[in-house]
Amino acid sequence: MTSYDTHDASVERLSRLQSLAPDPRRAELVRVRCCTRLGRSRHRTKRIAVTNRFRRGVLAAVVVGGFCLLYVASLVTTTLGVHRVFQ
Repeated sequence: MTSYDTHDASVERLSRLQSLAPDPRRAELVRVRCCTRLGRSRHRTKRIAVTNRFRRGVLAAVVVGGFCLLYVASLVTTTLGVHRVFQ
């Protein structure tokens, strides 16, 4: 068998294959599934963004509050030290 014979045999086998046509029902199912998944992904992204915004707000409030408490404690300590309350 020469390379031409092999090529002819391959062409003959390929010619016997059934050609596939697009399946509109399956394409629609895939579209619906993709749209559903994209919708869930968008919803999840929005939910995560809201959660992160809330966390950042709480963290900022805690940090600012901590510095305020530290400042007030330092102010009270300095004031009491100046008036010699602890001596």
